[in-house]
Amino acid sequence: MKIKGSRGQIHYGVGIVQNAVSLKTSLPVLLNILLEVEKEKLKLTATDLEITINCTIPIEVEEGGGITVPSKLFTNIIKELPEKEVYIQTTPDNSIKIKCEKSIFNIFGLPQNEFPTPPAIEDKISLIINANILKEMIRKTRFAISTDETRFTLNGVCFILKENQVKMVATDGHRLAYIKEDVPLTIKEEMSVIIPGKVLNELTRLLPEGGEKVKVSISKNYISFHIPEDISITSRLIEGTFPNYEQVIPKETDKQIKVNTRSLLDATRRVSILTEEKSNLIKFQIAKDRLTVIGSTPSSGEAREEVEIALKGSDIEAGFNARYVLDLLRVIDTEEMVFEMSNPSSPILVRPYSKDIKERNYLCVIMPVRL
Repeated sequence: MKIKGSRGQIHYGVGIVQNAVSLKTSLPVLLNILLEVEKEKLKLTATDLEITINCTIPIEVEEGGGITVPSKLFTNIIKELPEKEVYIQTTPDNSIKIKCEKSIFNIFGLPQNEFPTPPAIEDKISLIINANILKEMIRKTRFAISTDETRFTLNGVCFILKENQVKMVATDGHRLAYIKEDVPLTIKEEMSVIIPGKVLNELTRLLPEGGEKVKVSISKNYISFHIPEDISITSRLIEGTFPNYEQVIPKETDKQIKVNTRSLLDATRRVSILTEEKSNLIKFQIAKDRLTVIGSTPSSGEAREEVEIALKGSDIEAGFNARYVLDLLRVIDTEEMVFEMSNPSSPILVRPYSKDIKERNYLCVIMPVRL
């Protein structure tokens, strides 16, 4: 392989794929990035066998071929090179020569054929979705994904597809986030898959800010996202059955609290300074036209702050994990929001408050903490 390209383009490609490189592995080749020449382009691939990221960049080709290069070493070299043309050449003994102006590096790689073959996605179903919509759905649900590896079906987002509609649901057993969006989709019957949290983190990083279209392809065991600018992410799906989330969402409540989102966020953040590190317990005292946020620790003292509210129903007092409350407040974009609840031990329904019908497609549920 003998190629020439700009340092900026190569650094861009490496930056796209490097997060998929395996950090802990018994296979040395998984610590590498695969470089392959395809026509007048260079395809970079990295994988940890669960997630695979590809990126294709323009390049000048003198001789085709492919090789795998140590990810960390190659990234550091390209990062430090001047913004000039970079020449990359391989030899039959799998060494790589990298030349840029007066700098020359000779490093050792591994053969292309040792790199795992990427999974083939035989479309069971595919759809086109706006990148902004997909990014927003992820932002509003991924905070509720469980990090408890013993509950593996909760380590991702449930992606539900039905005629002209997609939904995302995440829960860790303490809180739940749900969002739905209308998208053009023809499907005979509703289906769902569980997308790992790591993939959602990568999509958040790589999805463009504009209104570009993203192709989503789903097979029996894999899901693939094809992003404009020649990027694709393929991931193994989480096997198992996602819990029946609809049972968790309260159907009837007799108390409704409308509050300014920013005011409650700021008050909760300040009061949470004085909470126990393990429990993060804060107390909401709700009475008439005010909500008092209270936090305390035996060793440090107490904090409280009042926030104006509009209350429908009787007074109530409930405890919450401050971190869970802050997580959901940070993703609610409307000026005001609504808490709906029945008693201090029942699930609390949280919704944005807006005349915009689209905002009604989002809700959260949070479980209170016993005081």
